[in-house]
Amino acid sequence: MDRTRIVVVGLGGIGGGMARRLADCDRDVVGLDVDALRAGAWSASSGTPAVSVFEDIDWQTVRCVVIAVRTAPQVESVLSRPEVSSVLVDGASVFIVTTMTPSAARAVIGGGPAGLRLFELPVSGGEVKAAQGELTGLLAGPEPDEFERDLLRDLFARTFTLDAVGQPSLLKLINNGLATHNALAAAVALATAHEGGIDASVACSVIRTSSGSSVIGDGLAVLSDNQVDLLVKDLQLLSDELMGSPFADMSVDEIKPRVVAARALLSATSEGDQL
Repeated sequence: MDRTRIVVVGLGGIGGGMARRLADCDRDVVGLDVDALRAGAWSASSGTPAVSVFEDIDWQTVRCVVIAVRTAPQVESVLSRPEVSSVLVDGASVFIVTTMTPSAARAVIGGGPAGLRLFELPVSGGEVKAAQGELTGLLAGPEPDEFERDLLRDLFARTFTLDAVGQPSLLKLINNGLATHNALAAAVALATAHEGGIDASVACSVIRTSSGSSVIGDGLAVLSDNQVDLLVKDLQLLSDELMGSPFADMSVDEIKPRVVAARALLSATSEGDQL
């Protein structure tokens, strides 16, 4: 396939950042967002074309579609567009970076004809890393071809390949569920230090440089309300999928046997494939 254009559908924080990264890598990219004001603002700030209707894109030139909308129903709506379904049948790639439940991912990706270049690809890292090409991607789908591998290298610092559709979404939700609890625990720790007369910034520095450190906890000072809302949303999606949160019944009384079991799991397995 000689087509090279990439369409990024959804120009929010992640989608807009990924589209900007592709433009910085001299890719032939077009942004698409149904919010005309957002599309215009993104285009003005990035210097890259953006549209708000599917019909304004020359789909004959499209090699890949990156779907970065908010919900699974929105993903299904994009995939049902005749323009998108047509290029997908013609061999174009579709990367779905939207966070979904595992069951939704299986329904969306497994429900179409065999042989499509349709990838489940939830991401982690946030808006800044999206624009810098430093995201972590969790991938399931067909074996990536050369074009797709190059594209993944442009967008991601690390890409982990999982065995089956649904697993990337599950791992993304588990990761964010853990991050949610780490953020809560870090906030409680700082509050407890403050109540004991300790300067919160000193407590934070000690935690950041010692055994209490966590990526999300260390970044509490810059963790926005929107980021907190997204973490809580993902924990709720995980709870909905599993009929309850796996973190809900955690008890310090169980820490030793659970750590022993985790060590055994890690010693019996190796790190997943990376691109």
